Parts: sequence; C-alpha cells; structure tokens
Amino acid sequence: MSTRDSTRLYCSICKRRVKGFKNRSGLQRHETLKHVSYNTLPSHIQPVSESELSHLKKAIIKELQKRLKNHHTAVGKQVFSIHCSEDAFVGIFRNHITCYSPCGSSYLCIFKGEKAFDEVGKVLDDKNWGERNYGGGQLSFVRLYMPESENNSYDQNAKKSKSKLVYNGEMTVKWKVTGGRDKENHKFEAGSAQFRFFLDQCQI
Repeated sequence: MSTRDSTRLYCSICKRRVKGFKNRSGLQRHETLKHVSYNTLPSHIQPVSESELSHLKKAIIKELQKRLKNHHTAVGKQVFSIHCSEDAFVGIFRNHITCYSPCGSSYLCIFKGEKAFDEVGKVLDDKNWGERNYGGGQLSFVRLYMPESENNSYDQNAKKSKSKLVYNGEMTVKWKVTGGRDKENHKFEAGSAQFRFFLDQCQI
C-alpha cells in the first residue's frame, strides 16, 4: 500500500521509492543531479507530417543564416529562439536528444566534435546549413570543432583578451515552454527551441 504524501512531488524517473520534494525547484535540482543523461521520450508525443517538419527545418536554417554575419565583431556566442510544438521538435531531433526532463518538460541536444557539422546537416536536410559565403573568400560559419593545434592558438588569444568564450565550439538546442500570466491569472505560453552556438569566420 502506498504511503506517499500527496502534498509532495515525486520523481517519475527513479525506480526505487524516494522521499518527495516540497516544490518543483527541488525536484528539478534532483533531476539535474541524478538524471542528467535521461533521454527516454514521453508517451504523449504524436507524429507530425513531413511537410510541417520540412517547413520548420527551413525556418531554423533561415534564423541561423541571419546570425552568420560578416563583420568581425559578430564572432562569438550567438543565440536565437524559434517557436515550435513539442511534437515537431521531437520529430526533428528525436535521435539526438541528450536529456529529457519530465519535471521541466524540456529537451536538450548537444552537437560538437569533428563530425557534428555533417550530423546537423543530415538532421536539417541541408549540408550547408551553418555556412554563409560572402564572396571574395570570406566565409562565416558555425564552429562545432577545432583541431587541437588551432585551439591552443585560440586559447592564447582568449587569455590576452580575457575572453570567456568557448572557442572549441558546440551547439546546444533546448526546447521548453515559456510564457507567463497576467493579474487575472490568464496564462500565455508557447513551446520554443533555443539555439546557442559559436560563430566564426575564415578565408577560403
């Protein structure tokens, strides 16, 4: 017979009985510490048509390309968000979800490494998704990998400029519901995917 306290929140991931949490923030901390690699998708996800997924992929690439600017001051961390449903996000990134949080209803994907650029290209159906050619050999691109020799040079420059940017590069994609409520308790919420990446430039 269950002895769980109905006033407390319990982790849906833990298989063994654990004490509940007083509030959602406590449960969220528990998930972050104990289940950082949990990525079993929830059962409520529904399939989305290929035409809708294709449209969303094109919208993501459009927003990415807008951030691939040519001026040297643009080099560094970039971030943007795009509204999409939970079902559509999972439809695109299903095989690349690093962590799913039942408490926060959020998903996290991390792309980095030597093959990451091609990997994202396959996800978005566009091999040039993260590059923008300005002609004259000037290329702006999403940095997802850097050879060790180049990374050491970047590290030295970072120390000189006291920069805290991550030069080796990675792109994180996080989906969650954001919004708020007014004084009459009217809620206004929508799901959105946030993209964080490092913009770099080179001569080709």
